[in-house]
Amino acid sequence: MINFGQFNESFPPIIDGVANVVKNYAYWLNKKYGRCYVITPKHPDATDDYDSIVLRYLSMKVPTRGEYRFGLPMMDPAFWKELKKIPFGLVHAHSPFGSGIAARSIAKKRGIPFVTTFHSKYRDDFKAALKSDIMVDAALAKIISFYESADEVWAVNEASLETLREYGYRGRAFIMENGCDIEMRYRSKKTDDEVNREFALVPEAPLFAYIGQHVWQKNLMVVIEALKILRDRGYRYNMIFVGGGPKKSDMEKMIRAYGLDESVTFTGWIHDRDMIAKIYLRSNALLFPSMYDTSSLIPREAAACGCPTVFVKGASTAQGITEEDGFLVENNRESLADVAAYIINNPQKASIVG
Repeated sequence: MINFGQFNESFPPIIDGVANVVKNYAYWLNKKYGRCYVITPKHPDATDDYDSIVLRYLSMKVPTRGEYRFGLPMMDPAFWKELKKIPFGLVHAHSPFGSGIAARSIAKKRGIPFVTTFHSKYRDDFKAALKSDIMVDAALAKIISFYESADEVWAVNEASLETLREYGYRGRAFIMENGCDIEMRYRSKKTDDEVNREFALVPEAPLFAYIGQHVWQKNLMVVIEALKILRDRGYRYNMIFVGGGPKKSDMEKMIRAYGLDESVTFTGWIHDRDMIAKIYLRSNALLFPSMYDTSSLIPREAAACGCPTVFVKGASTAQGITEEDGFLVENNRESLADVAAYIINNPQKASIVG
């Protein structure tokens, strides 16, 4: 029996795409192939009632990223004592930071395979935080050094691999696409009614949804401005923002300033996966104009529920999308508003695309 380690900076109660990937890796590895351990920072709200063993290390709150934690594994001797007892056969890092460094250290000392997956556009995060091109370049150099130290590097799609190459990585890489843990479902009046009641939606109005981190990097300002254009053109709709993040309050202020309160609902994070699926089922489209993500689980989840996604042309997340299985817009509010209006006026076409 192999003992696997899945190492990452985020894990429930933090909800994001990579946390969900790690949770599912751990579930299936533990179920089918051996014993899996999740190694991640401590979180004050964590309740680790999983089949996999979750081992957490010292952390501190990230001031600019809400619920996220900054991991300090090298400063936690009790954690290392426990980690050294585990007879790992393979370790898999989903982050080049604290957890990834811990995975690399264990792999080097044990002489075991060290796999790492490239998930995120770190340059965008560094630019937002560091405000200095010299510091950004230095941080990226350390990131590339981390990936070059792995036995095998995975990328979630060709676009993410291209980003990694742009950062300076020249080694071998393997494409391992993400999957989806929501099984195919079909819309019904029952599921529509449940979502309408839960979020006080106007039943006869179409629904647009966004699910994910509330940060400007996700192009959410364009979404809100497109919603205003729709309202100004006389369209009636519901819009749900599911999730949270450091810009949530700024988004709410924009919604109030534009007078969109009656049409827009902020739900916060929803941990109930069944309810998430029902939101997709009720939605006429998922608005996901992010230029930040390399590959997101959200459009795949939506597709499993017959909900089409609106992407920006040229975005990494739009790789492989055609007009037959998605909606493509230019990276501006007018284009997004035009396509949203088309979806409202052509619900049958949206359903076919979904």
